[in-house]
Order: sequence, then C-alpha cells, then structure tokens
Amino acid sequence: MSILFAVIAILVIAGAVAYATGRGSGLAAAEPDRRPQDVDDSTTFDVVLRGYRMDEVDARIAQLEAENRALRGPQA
Repeated sequence: MSILFAVIAILVIAGAVAYATGRGSGLAAAEPDRRPQDVDDSTTFDVVLRGYRMDEVDARIAQLEAENRALRGPQA
C-alpha cells in the first residue's frame, strides 16, 4: 500500500514539474503589453537618488491641469 502512495506522489510531483517547465499544455500565451505606445517624451522624468525630480513632476502636473481646464471649458 505504501508503494502505491509513493508512486502516486511521484506522479503528482512529475506532473507539477512538467507543468511548471512548460511541457504539456503549459501556461497560456502572454497578452500583449497594454501600455500606450504613443507616449510622448514629456512623460519621462530624470531619475535622481530618491525617485524623480520633483520640479519636473510638478511642471507636468501643472501642464496636465491646464489642459484639463481647457478641455472642460468655462464652468457655469
């Protein structure tokens, strides 16, 4: 009886290894990258010791806020 459990355990482990390494049906194909591909260079920021340069980030946020206000038009 213990031999049967050992054989079953070996088969389960072999199946898991085969699945993980891509043999058999394997994993589904990866979906394409969903990030926008037409991003302009104004969205890239210089990297400094502790992240991005805050003056560049603040300027970009101000620019986007101005564009947002222009698109909304005058508020009643």
